[in-house]
Amino acid sequence: MKILCITDQFENSNHSSIEGIFGTYLKEWCKEVYIVYFIKTSTNVSIKENKIYIPYSYKRKNITRELDKIIGLNQIDSIIVRNFFPVLKNVLKNKIRYNYRVGFWHSFPHTFRRLFEAKEENRAVFRKTIEYKLKTYFEKNLVKKCDFLIVMSREFKNTFYPDIDINYLSLPMGVCFNNLPSYKPNSDHLKKFIYTGTVDHLRKTDIIVEAISELKEEFIFDIFTQSSNKTTKKIKNIGDGRINIYPAIPRNELFKRIADYDIGIGLIPENDLYSVSSPTKTLEYYSIGVPVIVNYLPEYVSLFDNMSAFFCDFTKESIRETVQKVLNIPKEKLFAMGLKGKQIVKEQRDYRVLSEKLYNFIKDAYKQQKS
Repeated sequence: MKILCITDQFENSNHSSIEGIFGTYLKEWCKEVYIVYFIKTSTNVSIKENKIYIPYSYKRKNITRELDKIIGLNQIDSIIVRNFFPVLKNVLKNKIRYNYRVGFWHSFPHTFRRLFEAKEENRAVFRKTIEYKLKTYFEKNLVKKCDFLIVMSREFKNTFYPDIDINYLSLPMGVCFNNLPSYKPNSDHLKKFIYTGTVDHLRKTDIIVEAISELKEEFIFDIFTQSSNKTTKKIKNIGDGRINIYPAIPRNELFKRIADYDIGIGLIPENDLYSVSSPTKTLEYYSIGVPVIVNYLPEYVSLFDNMSAFFCDFTKESIRETVQKVLNIPKEKLFAMGLKGKQIVKEQRDYRVLSEKLYNFIKDAYKQQKS
């Protein structure tokens, strides 16, 4: 089987699924696997090993024609398009010509996010609602023409594609366990908490910080983020010396840094935007063996229990009480919880496991279409 994935992610981005699945493990089952990256640093189409680089301006042009010049699309069995609807339109248009199957990989509801944000801010809601309805009508019509659909979770499919009856796969985020460091408890009584990723008003990160800052005990809470906005400014203005915001660091360095902490913060608001997601950072904490404070997102409930995670509601009171509980727990118990969570993630979210799951899904979908 020969598979080509056209991704919306830039090469070397902090999103690991493209390299973890298509760049590494899927090749163990497939004859050939290609990844198409859009780039802004060149005006020429090029290929290096299994990676094809296409100028970003081509995403609304005849991308299949350019790809055919490079590898010959008649030899490709399946093309998977990740998040780019204009690209999906062109790939579907040429499906019969090149005789490949088409899958759409929808990893995050970006169109809905714009409407959700407008409602949260009470800004241009009517216009955003109309735009959302028009765009989703167009997008769903494209997805209906696909041979299969890949989404982050069952909740994603039920929320955004309940009426689309094609083969679909829930393919959540995962972790590549190669060469990762491991958390080891130290004798220091001070507990260290870590949060990595986006900080903004939609994720309500300020509520988390405000809840934790109300505690009297000593601790360290470090936040690593690329964000610079009203929410990060609000957090800094709290002026709690125990809580620090640092710039984001590269992924390979991040894993080494996580190993120095005792607890990860994986709290994400439970709403239509985030309840369908697969929080990557929480999996990364567990891949090192660091236990995490989480709330009742479907993803968390399906993976963890009270022996591997600290569950709480996404409210100031519940967050504060849970952190208070963690501060009174011996580090040896935290270590044991982290190991249990690490084993769960290893068994279910290792990219090797997810790659085999994807391969079997595509293979079975192909057999069903042939029969």
